[in-house]
Amino acid sequence: MSIARLSADAGVKYLMKTTAHGDVTVRDLTDYYTKSGNPPGTWLGSGIDGIGLAPGTVLTDDSAKAVFEGALHPITGEPLGHRHGQRATVPAGSGRETGTSKRYPVAGFDLTFSVPKSVSVLWALSPQDAGDQVLAAHHRAVQDTLVWLECRAVGTRTGRNGVAHVAVRGAIAAAFDHWESRAGDPQLHTHLVIANRVQRTSDGAWATLDSRTLYKAVVAASEHYNGLLFDELRRSLGTETELRAPASVERNPSRELSGVDAGLITEFSARARIIELEKDRLVRLWNLEHGTNPSDATVLKLRQQATLSTRTAKDAQPVPLTDRLTSWRRRAEHLGCTPERLIAGTVERSGTRPLTGADLSPEWRQVTGQLVMDLVAQKRATWNRWNLLAEAERVCAGIRMASPAERTAMIEALADAAQTFSVPLNDYRYIAPDNARADLAADGHTVFDPVTDRVFTNARILADEETIMAASHATDAPGLEPWDAVDAVTATQGSGGSVLFADQQDAAIRILSSRRRLDALTGPAGAGKTATMKAVSDGWQQVHGPGSVVALAPAAVSADVLGDALGLEAENVTKWLYESNGPGAANRARRYLLAEHALEHPLATGPTQKRRQQQAAQILATLSAEQSRWQLQPGQLVIIDEASMVPTYQLAALTAMASAAGAKLVLVGDPAQLDSIDAGGMLGWLDRTGRAVRLTSLHRFTHAWESAASLQLRAGNRDGVLEYQRHGRIQAGNDHRMIEAAYAGWADDEKTGLASILIAPDNDTVTVLNRRAQEDRAATGSVDTRHTVPLSDGLTAGCGDVILARHNDRRIRDSLGGFIRNGTLLTITAPPSKAGTVPCVRKDTGATINLDRSYLSGFTELGYATTAHRSQGITVDTGHTVVTEGRLTRELFYVGMTRGRTTNTAYIVEPDTDAEELIDPTALPGWPEILGQVLATEGAEHTAHETRHELQDSTDTLHQLAAEHDYLTQLAADEDLADFLTSNFPGSAVDLRRSPAWGPAVAAWKRLAAHDRNLAEHEVLNAMTPRGEVRDLTAIIHNRLRTAANLHEAPEGLVRCPGNRPDLSNLVTQVEERLRNRAKLVAARIPASQEPWVQALTSQLQNIPAPDRRRRALQEILIYRDRWAITDNTTPLGAPASRDEPDMQNQRQRLQTKLSPATQTRTSPATAMVDPYPQSPSTRDMGLRI
Repeated sequence: MSIARLSADAGVKYLMKTTAHGDVTVRDLTDYYTKSGNPPGTWLGSGIDGIGLAPGTVLTDDSAKAVFEGALHPITGEPLGHRHGQRATVPAGSGRETGTSKRYPVAGFDLTFSVPKSVSVLWALSPQDAGDQVLAAHHRAVQDTLVWLECRAVGTRTGRNGVAHVAVRGAIAAAFDHWESRAGDPQLHTHLVIANRVQRTSDGAWATLDSRTLYKAVVAASEHYNGLLFDELRRSLGTETELRAPASVERNPSRELSGVDAGLITEFSARARIIELEKDRLVRLWNLEHGTNPSDATVLKLRQQATLSTRTAKDAQPVPLTDRLTSWRRRAEHLGCTPERLIAGTVERSGTRPLTGADLSPEWRQVTGQLVMDLVAQKRATWNRWNLLAEAERVCAGIRMASPAERTAMIEALADAAQTFSVPLNDYRYIAPDNARADLAADGHTVFDPVTDRVFTNARILADEETIMAASHATDAPGLEPWDAVDAVTATQGSGGSVLFADQQDAAIRILSSRRRLDALTGPAGAGKTATMKAVSDGWQQVHGPGSVVALAPAAVSADVLGDALGLEAENVTKWLYESNGPGAANRARRYLLAEHALEHPLATGPTQKRRQQQAAQILATLSAEQSRWQLQPGQLVIIDEASMVPTYQLAALTAMASAAGAKLVLVGDPAQLDSIDAGGMLGWLDRTGRAVRLTSLHRFTHAWESAASLQLRAGNRDGVLEYQRHGRIQAGNDHRMIEAAYAGWADDEKTGLASILIAPDNDTVTVLNRRAQEDRAATGSVDTRHTVPLSDGLTAGCGDVILARHNDRRIRDSLGGFIRNGTLLTITAPPSKAGTVPCVRKDTGATINLDRSYLSGFTELGYATTAHRSQGITVDTGHTVVTEGRLTRELFYVGMTRGRTTNTAYIVEPDTDAEELIDPTALPGWPEILGQVLATEGAEHTAHETRHELQDSTDTLHQLAAEHDYLTQLAADEDLADFLTSNFPGSAVDLRRSPAWGPAVAAWKRLAAHDRNLAEHEVLNAMTPRGEVRDLTAIIHNRLRTAANLHEAPEGLVRCPGNRPDLSNLVTQVEERLRNRAKLVAARIPASQEPWVQALTSQLQNIPAPDRRRRALQEILIYRDRWAITDNTTPLGAPASRDEPDMQNQRQRLQTKLSPATQTRTSPATAMVDPYPQSPSTRDMGLRI
């Protein structure tokens, strides 16, 4: 399942266009087969009752237009809350030609439910009755997933900054069935469009959907849908499922229906690639015939020709499903598969009944819940309930349940159990009042503490992080005296080493002379981290002797690179831990005990005894020597390169070893590059907390502008993208043009003798580029494709091809004694032998090696293109990086754009407006928006300790607490105004509340009534007796209250409003208590003196003569910054307040007046006056009057 936003302008229009007829009624499933086009959409969701519709009602053009385009009731025409906003043009956005972006109001969210390919094959090839059952199972799974989402993720946020998450009456959704993929293969899928309007449970008011929570739930919902679908198919057709091996070593296994042949799945999955390969063949024929490259228009025509030649041409009119089914069945018959054969092998396979909750014991729930938590903890340092739900579904993917309710209960129970084994990083801050209404609480917790906002870790992760943190503070490690460190670094340069720049020399000296058990060296790409560590390594060995430096890296290939750079033998971290305290060490320990026992308890006498004792003694010595090789020694320096990619648990184990042995650890890397695939974040923590030695200058890039621009990319600053654009390093277009342009740029550089790298966003694009490169080389005779061997990526390789090894195998050795490593590039030098073995040459060392058929087919790929993950650590002359929407994080993009010394070019794939399957082409992003999304997507993980601090600091700020208080007082003001209206105009409040202006009117009432209640009541009474015809009486009330309030100074701080609800008063009291505590905490802080805003404030405070008044002014400014979330680091009060924030304007003006020199000169220190500032801070005097 995937999710995408739909614009109000065109999103649903395109879905309506795909249906057979806009306003027809589909009587039964048979109509689906005979009508042209896709079937009409139907209304779903619990929320449609609020718009007068019933589930299953066919969507009409008028009803869809009303709800999705106009946010209107489809029957009465009344607005469903506020109308959709107008389109806005933003200069720095995503326009394709001008660099501007158009922001479209969001009408809804398209959740696309696509069945696994084996299910699509079964549906497409089965007789109609079985196909109908597959379709019905899919429909039930979609509907049940929607119900699941409604119970957990469909809600709305209200209050300032969406501070309160409140319950709603369900979703308004429209479901559209589609039959095929863009390539024309069978792909049963449903677009479930959820409207961006929901009705609050508490008061029936219409509001926008909480998309933030919906997006967080997508992965868990997708896994739940898969489980529900396979459950439905088991119950209706008796199917079974199985795990299928992935197509390549980097992909995960997939769960498919048993009995659906892999060849069928391949046949109906490879159409897009077949089309591209045929297009490439036609382009090459054009080159041969015309002696030149075809134009873009010609390439487009050749692709169209390829599409027509590889499948039946699409008719001008929509094709009935029966015709599609006939075509697909013919393709299957060519593979020897008939509907009868498919049904016989797939349906009614299972003889066991699905499970119920009664079959699952409490012990099973606990054990499996622990497993769920452990699996999540392997992947991330922190997690939430959505992560636990998704993992529980994956763990139970092979379990079939008797009903949707049974499956949901099982998964919830496992998530509950997993949660009990987790450690919460943020607590529920409030106690839900007894009998609290829906606007204050749900599921036993307040609207400020939704269950899904809790974040967890586990005890092991916290302990591992604490081990590393403690080592970074401990100062009892070996090291050099400062003067010896200076001499050592100077000597390394004088003895033929690389000349270090000033920051590199300083960093090397600091690390060598530091006595910390754990140090870190960080710096951006091209800063010279390796050269610096070479100086550290050489300097350390000058004092501590050869063998005193241990070099480790996260992968075997990166270990080779590190070893070559340092002149040492390096090893990968996993291997070191395996041998030092893992299974390798355990195996030696077992053998040692057996040999020791044989030595001490001989079974024979005489010469035999002596011989066996001697043999046992040799075994003991050998095993001890082997183990000693993998043990750290006192005084050693352990260098871990690319440390951000090393999981926390491995770093903690190495840290503990180093501390126990009296050794020192140095982590090296860039936290802004790739992070560990397991729980990580420690190098980033060291860097962010100032505990790392930083390199600041860049030395890789030929052009000075690129050094500066790369740092902007690293920081996520979009201005860096503009620099690349100015220098012609950004190209944009559709996928085929960009893939071809990237390939051409790389190929041209390679032909001119430059070292170049071709980086793709995903493995599919890598495969396309690899095939493209292979065929080019075959055309020139560089590669012989007459005799080939199969590879793991589904391609083949011949003599002359470059291949990439994807698996370490220490049994396969090259001519220099090195083993085959994951990431090694090799060139095939001769045709395969009869046994399938091929001779190769390593591109890094020139060593020869023979690879057999099993290794080639299981663990090698063509090696011309690579992913950004595999490119880290590589430095070349030029880099060419393909970027597609939603595939890269900031870190991956930064890595891709920093591999080349002279040039780095990005090829941005913009969505194709001509694509057949596009839902909303009017809102497609252009390249600036795509890159903006990439830079905003930070993939680097924070530690659990950091996350806990960040959560506590973000949820208990005065800014957050004031917003919570404002929400509660708004509720009180709502009832207060309604009561006043009802007492004076009985029955009026019900009608007035329907207006979108009701909320603003309540806010204006609250503000004016706090200043002068009589005046507020007077304004409402006058507004209720208007002259002439009135379209919206609530808007008039709002206008009069707002106008009157603006004539008076806003009351300082927070305002209470009278109310008679015990639950509301209870929660207001809890919030105010936290406000007071936070104000005291903030007022007691001592800001860092080096911050620019503090330095500016220091001079301004000199205008206040009395020390206690200066201290109080500082406290008030600290309160003000926390209250209004001021992040401006240059001025004490930040930017001026907007007109929409009268409270902020008032407080800011008061503080400015207090700091001005004129204010202080009016009052002499000798003047007798009452000090208005008490000695201890209170919320009343801090601008938080409650």
